[in-house]
Amino acid sequence: MGARGPKPKNPALKLLAGNPGKRPVQRSRSGRIRKGAPVRPPELTGEAAAEWDWQVAALTEAGTLAVTDRGILAAYCLAVADLLAARDAINRHGRWVEQPVQNSKGAVLGSRFVEHPAVKLQADASRRIEKLGSALGLNPSARSRLEGDAAQVESAPDNKVAAIRDRIQAARNGG
Repeated sequence: MGARGPKPKNPALKLLAGNPGKRPVQRSRSGRIRKGAPVRPPELTGEAAAEWDWQVAALTEAGTLAVTDRGILAAYCLAVADLLAARDAINRHGRWVEQPVQNSKGAVLGSRFVEHPAVKLQADASRRIEKLGSALGLNPSARSRLEGDAAQVESAPDNKVAAIRDRIQAARNGG
């Protein structure tokens, strides 16, 4: 069963947004983790290695990658490679495959169509990508949560003087 309520905010964002409840804010220990690109595991080849290179470049540029993210990023890249392999198999053989129907002695009586096994592999890989991507901040919903928190922090007035100045400016501009 999942955790109750929304995921907790980053303590640094909480500090910037203010503390109306005056509850103690837990200090982030993420400052101890060294930021930067982790070393690519040698097991990642082909599509997984290409996804690794692409994600490491993007996450490093965004400044959200730490050397300790190696395992979760490797799992994400393997899931992407699995998804692409399953999709390729479905494209080559179709979503449905013909399977022989046999009697108890092994004689073929006919055939039936069953879903290609790669369809289930594709669904499993998609679920893993969604879960791991959310943990890494890669999917749209994770990004919107991060952007929403950042927008709240940016729009929160730093002090009462700034709030008053903003109201006066809004009144002068007619709205």
